[in-house]
Amino acid sequence: MYSFIVFQIFYKFCQIQLHILLFLIDPTDSIASRVGIVIIAAIIAYISRFILIRFMNRWMLSKSSKVEKNAINETPTPELINKQKLTFEYYNSETNISTLTAQRESMVLRAKKMMKHQYITDLLIILVYTIIGIIVFEDFLFEWELDMPFALSYFLYLVFFLIWTTMGQIGFKHQFTAYKNGLFDVIAPLWKFIFAVFQTKWKFLISIALLLIALIAGIFMSIMEFSTGIKLLIAVGFHIFMLYRLNTKAKNQPNLTLLILRVFLIKKTSLFTFSRLAKFWKHFGSYFTVSDPSFYKVFWKQKFKHSFPVVMVLIFAIYTQLENSAPGAFGPFIFLMVIGAIVFIIWSIRNMKRGFMQNESALHSELERLKRKPVKLDGTFKETPISCYDNTWQMTVETLIKTASVVLMDLRGFSEKNKGCEFEVNLLLNKIALNRILFIGYEDTIPLIKSTIERKFETLEANSPNKDIKNAAATIFEVKKENNKETQFIMDLLIKKGME
Repeated sequence: MYSFIVFQIFYKFCQIQLHILLFLIDPTDSIASRVGIVIIAAIIAYISRFILIRFMNRWMLSKSSKVEKNAINETPTPELINKQKLTFEYYNSETNISTLTAQRESMVLRAKKMMKHQYITDLLIILVYTIIGIIVFEDFLFEWELDMPFALSYFLYLVFFLIWTTMGQIGFKHQFTAYKNGLFDVIAPLWKFIFAVFQTKWKFLISIALLLIALIAGIFMSIMEFSTGIKLLIAVGFHIFMLYRLNTKAKNQPNLTLLILRVFLIKKTSLFTFSRLAKFWKHFGSYFTVSDPSFYKVFWKQKFKHSFPVVMVLIFAIYTQLENSAPGAFGPFIFLMVIGAIVFIIWSIRNMKRGFMQNESALHSELERLKRKPVKLDGTFKETPISCYDNTWQMTVETLIKTASVVLMDLRGFSEKNKGCEFEVNLLLNKIALNRILFIGYEDTIPLIKSTIERKFETLEANSPNKDIKNAAATIFEVKKENNKETQFIMDLLIKKGME
């Protein structure tokens, strides 16, 4: 069914686009045809995202047929009157935060140590590859026998690995904080732009390419001369061992887990939370959230920014080769791009469907996988967006609340007409201590946030950690500018609460 729907959409799209482009662009015009390729690739990318969002909306409104019957508790838990008085702690970007920086600085120091350890590990790997490369490819280096197989690629990727490792270390040593006073805060956007190409994921891909080249060269050379080939295989073994050792050390780091709850379907608030806050939190711990279309619009937009230019370069290069060897390849290449997009969408739809939480067992399995492997290959903690059906999201939220070290309840956009978050507020007060929760909202939403918390606090479950506690205080941060300074303040509050 998915295949048929996607095929029909792209079939009509292809007919229109090909007629327009063949009318406006002469495929024999080299520059125009390449520009046309880029435009069509961009259109296909946006249409693909639109289709995936539509499917996600449909599944969010449907029900899972695999929910265990005993997991649905239709009888509400009785609540008792809470006689304790509730107070509020208010913060905004103008509040003095000097008392909050100590915990953050300790977390940043830990993250920097991990980054330094990773840098030293990479340098050791490069050193071993260099020494063994000089021994194995001596003729290539000193006698300029350029026809030696593997040698050029080996040293080329080795140089790339060294450049990306060093530039990444220089460029991203400031990535652990969102805001700094002084000159660096002014030049931070320029600094980020200059070093954007040296992201850790590209360094990792380069290192894997080097490993594969050394592995293949080692196998082939072992057949001809065992003593020579085995040297390269030793370098490969050392590389794999160091990656394993690094990953083991990284996953044993304390994981300060953050649960982000929010008003659904508001792209502006999702953009601030997931393109700013979550970007820095990955150095301190994993974050959970119940995903919705607004989350994926931001999430995919970030991946689009990082990956699409690379894809464009590859498409441009492949088409250039095809067009040079077979003039008039414009139409067939467009057809291949569309077929590739259809395959990608079908794969993404099925993968997204598998990612929806069918029941409580599936959720616990997902959390157990995160517990076993909390870090990504670049040493940062994994994000865990969880997609839910209409009859599994409440169970998911309750489970995640019990799992998280600290909770961010983002109530920007909260209103009398949009009060779906009342369930989460009530659940938070019944399942987790107030000192582990941070509420944030705009100035015009603060009164409603305050009154909702007060009303829910009046009656609590008997086993609530907030029942009958003295000096109960709810923390609210007022968001005004949604800039780096406010991002840093929110992070400092969350770190403090998570470490208490």
